[in-house]
Amino acid sequence: MKKNVPCLLAIAASLMITSTVFSQTKEKIGQANAKGKVVFLAVTDGKNKLPETMQLAALAQKKYPKSEVVSLDKSDKANAALVTKYGLAGTPAPLILVLAANGVAGGGYALKQATPENLVELIPTKNQAKALLAFSEGKPAFIVLYKKSMKDKAKAVEECNKAVAGLHGKASVVDVDLEDKTEAGFLSLLKPEMTATTTHILVFNAKGQFTDEYKTSAQASALITSSAKVIKSSCCPAGSGSSGCAPK
Repeated sequence: MKKNVPCLLAIAASLMITSTVFSQTKEKIGQANAKGKVVFLAVTDGKNKLPETMQLAALAQKKYPKSEVVSLDKSDKANAALVTKYGLAGTPAPLILVLAANGVAGGGYALKQATPENLVELIPTKNQAKALLAFSEGKPAFIVLYKKSMKDKAKAVEECNKAVAGLHGKASVVDVDLEDKTEAGFLSLLKPEMTATTTHILVFNAKGQFTDEYKTSAQASALITSSAKVIKSSCCPAGSGSSGCAPK
C-alpha cells in the first residue's frame, strides 16, 4: 500500500483540532451513532503519533463514507469511562478501534498493523452489531437463522422471546435472513447450513460463546438452559472476527 505523508500544515491543523475535542469524545461518538454512522476511533496516549493515527483513520473513512473519525486520548481522565468500556487501559496505543453504528466495538488494529482496508473489514453488519452489543452488556443471544420462505420462523422467534422474558429481559434475539447479502460477513462467521429448509436457532452465552443449535422449534425452557452453559474454551465471541465458537 502506498503511504501518503501529510504536509506539515496538515499535521499542525490536525493537532489544533484534535487537542480541543479529546474531552468531547463520548459526545462525538454519540452524535455519529445517532446518525447511523460507524466510528473509526483513533486512540492515542497523549498526542504521541496523533497525526499519523488520525490520517489513517481518515483514509478508512474515505473508503466507508457513512462513518466519522473521532480521537480518544486514553491518558485524559475525561475519557476514563470510555477507556473502561472498550477495555483500553492495558492496550498499547496508538491504535484504531472500529465502532459499529450502535456504539459497540467490532475490533481494532494497532497503528503499525492497520490499513484502510482491514479497518473497513472490521465493521460489523447490522445484526452482528446487535449480537456484539448483547455480549458487551453481559447478555446471551438467540440468533434466529431463517429464509423468507420458511413458515416456522414466527414460532421460533416466539419461543426466543419467551426465553428472554424468562431471563428477565437480560438476553437478545437477533434475526438473520440467510439470503440477506448485507449480512454475508456475519454469516461467514456463523457458518450456518445455507441449504436449511427450517428455521435454526443458535444460542450464545453471555460471554459470546456458542453453546447449542436447534434445527427444529425449541422450547423456551431449553433455550434458557442452553444460554446458561459455560464453555471452557478460549474462542472469541460470535462476530468478533473469529469463527472459533461458531457451529461446526
